[in-house]
Amino acid sequence: MMQPFTIGFPYAADRFGGSNASSLVLARALQDAGHRIHVLVHGAEGRVADEAEDLGLAVTHLPAFTAVPGYARPDRFRIEQIRAFPACCAAINHLSLNIVHTNDIGMLRGWSMPCFATSTALVAHWRSNFRDSWSVKTSLRVARAVIAVSQYSFDKLPGWVQAKSVVEYNSFDLQISPEEACNAYADVRAALGLPAEAALVGVFGNHIKRKRTHVLADILRAITHTADGCPVYGLACGARAEPYDEELDAKIDKFGLQQRLFRPGFVRPIEKWMTACDAVLAPAIDEPLARNVLEAQALGVPVVVSTDGGLKELIREGENGLLRDPYDGEGWESATRRLLDDRNLADRLAQNGRATVAGLAPALHAQRIVAVYRGLFNRTSRKAA
Repeated sequence: MMQPFTIGFPYAADRFGGSNASSLVLARALQDAGHRIHVLVHGAEGRVADEAEDLGLAVTHLPAFTAVPGYARPDRFRIEQIRAFPACCAAINHLSLNIVHTNDIGMLRGWSMPCFATSTALVAHWRSNFRDSWSVKTSLRVARAVIAVSQYSFDKLPGWVQAKSVVEYNSFDLQISPEEACNAYADVRAALGLPAEAALVGVFGNHIKRKRTHVLADILRAITHTADGCPVYGLACGARAEPYDEELDAKIDKFGLQQRLFRPGFVRPIEKWMTACDAVLAPAIDEPLARNVLEAQALGVPVVVSTDGGLKELIREGENGLLRDPYDGEGWESATRRLLDDRNLADRLAQNGRATVAGLAPALHAQRIVAVYRGLFNRTSRKAA
């Protein structure tokens, strides 16, 4: 093996979602490949440290970038990101990092100047939609490479950022045996107090406006039973986050869905809850790449996906999933009915969905990311020569 890298992956302690999960899977795959990984957690409390430790990753705690808790804080530049400069530089030097790989805009802002000051390679994993912000543009100038999670995300970047960007879809490592899947199907229904034959439609992700979880309420209002008479329930797994999807609360009350739409919060193990679903929906807008959909496919669950985002690059209508305009309410209803009522269709989409994500295995993803890393240092060496 060539010389290993020492890589820092920084996170806010109290924010955790699909992008964090994807990043930690990559970190673990890089560690399995022989690289030295340090998870840098800003703040004392939150899920990130626990998730990292469960994966066997070393965790270093650093000062929080802000005292505003979790998802209540808007995404913007903060003076605390400058105040954390000494601690970030000290971590780079103490841990002998030669790469800092950021996962979100907040960490990109906070780590760009420490990386610049210490001549440490900054890699920005771009899982967001680009906004014309001076702090983001400055940080992207410092980044030596940008990894966009979809062509959709790449296309929204300015040309000067695209020049140092590559597209790499997230990796997935969820697996479940047929026996475990059968048990999960029964266990989740028992935990929710549902009939054993109940159909369950799931939406996974934090309940922000852009994710449009309220579409699930519209579907449950329209679909009370499957064609063969089984009752239909909904499962919305994720945390309340800002800007919150207020329509979700309003529609649950308006349609009387308190006993049919369950919100258990952030669930673990996620494969148990996903596998219990007969269909998983992703009605979001401006979605660079929804990890939850590809996780569902890895677990053999059929999906209905919004056309507004990067997922349409991987989902082919009627082959490995169903695609719908996010604002086509009747289209989402009819697609969900098809999956619940046509078992042959659902099984075929699920089987093809598994094949879709087979090429996104963590080890293969890590190999491609390491090639990006090596390209940076090769270019640096040639310039120095």
